[in-house]
Amino acid sequence: MVGVPRSTGCQRCRRRRVKCDEVRPECGNCRKYGADCPGYERGIKFVSGKHAIRPRTKTGNREGRELSKEASPFSAAASRASASRSSRASSPTSESTISTLSRSPRPNRAEFVSTIVASVKADISKADISGFLSWCDMDKLGVKAVLDGAMCSLALHLVGKENEDESMVAHSRTIYGHSLGQLQMSLRHEAEWKTSETLCAAMLLCIFELFAGTNSSDSWLLHARGIGTLIEQRGPNAHSEGWDASMILAFRGVLIMCDMFFPAGEGCFLSRPEWKPVVRDGGRHLIHPATHLVRTIHVIDEFFERLAEIPSVLAPTFVLRESKTMGTFQQPDDVEIAALALRSIEYRRLFNAWYDKFTTIAPLPYDIPSQDPDSPFDFVLQYNMSWMGSMYIGYWACLLILQEALVQCEWPEEFEQSRGELVRNILRSIETVGAGTMGPYRVGFGIRIAYELASTELQLWVRRVLDRFKKTYAATDKSTYPAPRTDDGGYS
Repeated sequence: MVGVPRSTGCQRCRRRRVKCDEVRPECGNCRKYGADCPGYERGIKFVSGKHAIRPRTKTGNREGRELSKEASPFSAAASRASASRSSRASSPTSESTISTLSRSPRPNRAEFVSTIVASVKADISKADISGFLSWCDMDKLGVKAVLDGAMCSLALHLVGKENEDESMVAHSRTIYGHSLGQLQMSLRHEAEWKTSETLCAAMLLCIFELFAGTNSSDSWLLHARGIGTLIEQRGPNAHSEGWDASMILAFRGVLIMCDMFFPAGEGCFLSRPEWKPVVRDGGRHLIHPATHLVRTIHVIDEFFERLAEIPSVLAPTFVLRESKTMGTFQQPDDVEIAALALRSIEYRRLFNAWYDKFTTIAPLPYDIPSQDPDSPFDFVLQYNMSWMGSMYIGYWACLLILQEALVQCEWPEEFEQSRGELVRNILRSIETVGAGTMGPYRVGFGIRIAYELASTELQLWVRRVLDRFKKTYAATDKSTYPAPRTDDGGYS
């Protein structure tokens, strides 16, 4: 659920509870008193929980009809995009999208959004096997404002960042804020809450938060938790075929990451027997190009099946480690520790079996000289394709989690050399796999896990990398990471 303040004035005028003339870039009140105008971005909060359906009333029926109408702030933001365009030379992509926006006071939403989504696919997602945004049904555009606005806000942000067009990025935030209000209306509506368009809009806005950030760098976690609840309430059958199946396949990684870092139970719901068939493409090419072999798709499906099991190990491992080092949790009993150890061993066996299959379709990485003067490594790892590098990193990160679980369970096995190699492999992949607008999205999980076990020197370097990533991917904010270690431990 989302909450958006009603006032559209600047933040200072809202705090002072005075009327704002809403002049851009700074309002008249702030200019009159010589104060820096803090801008018009509205604070938004997320509340995780079950949806609440508004009773059927005349007002509720009117809101339901309004869900499919053109959103006036969407049109206003589109018109302002042309008026406030940067004076610097724009890229061809930026010029074409702005031209589409400015054709009329109320441009065709479907045409405009399709144009910028095509730009995202052409300019950003070439190296991603899933085809970023390929799961979005373009035929659904132009009907419901909640979906149009969500799609527009994310695509505008990505294209704006790719082309360094701050005006376009600002417009993406304006549309994002309004789209959250539309999403709230849809989630409270007695029928709209369970439609495919509402689910797609919620996913797109969550991805927007990963890249753009909102009130906090981890707000996407709360939003993703709400999406997981919505998916569970819709049930597995609602996601078995078609558009709904492609959506859950494209979003499965975000749902699993949410359970990794924001656990709500014993494990990720996608690991339950009734959900396992749903999170498999099974060769249907729902999110994969037709050129990809079915064998490749099966291997990728199996990776996410293995990944969905990791939260059930990570959460109890954290409790066990903290109970030993800080004394802040109750020490698990011997039965629980034994169960955790056996589960970790079994998952490691399954992951290693998967790895044997993966290496038959994804060649091993090779060393190339580092081009980053700040890199602590003379040589970094290069991959044939970025998506392959992302899966190698994910596999190594999962092995680190499973090995840490066994270390905390005091399993009689030596992991020192293996853990050091895994940490270095992940960190040596950042320069290549983490390049470009989509780079941080590909490497974020692995960096977070490797950071925990890295030496102080490497942790400080990772934090500098995160500062660079944050410019395009807000979820890698170093404020969500632990402070660098003060001892001489860790792997370098």
